[in-house]
Amino acid sequence: MTEQLKTLLNCGRPWAAHRAQTALDVKTAFDNGEISESEYKELLQDLVRTDKLDAEADDMETKALLVTGIYALLQLV
Repeated sequence: MTEQLKTLLNCGRPWAAHRAQTALDVKTAFDNGEISESEYKELLQDLVRTDKLDAEADDMETKALLVTGIYALLQLV
């Protein structure tokens, strides 16, 4: 599940790399008990909110990979 996000870290698209790193950081914080489940879900959902993401996304394949990876993290809870 995190493999998709790790792939995006070096994809050459700063908007995707930043969001992927943020998602991985949120997952680590949740795993370490630093944030609650509701905070975890809200932070991850913020990363894929359509209006914000559509404004930055310049490649649909990369966007789909990012969204899929983040939704996979959401399913873990």
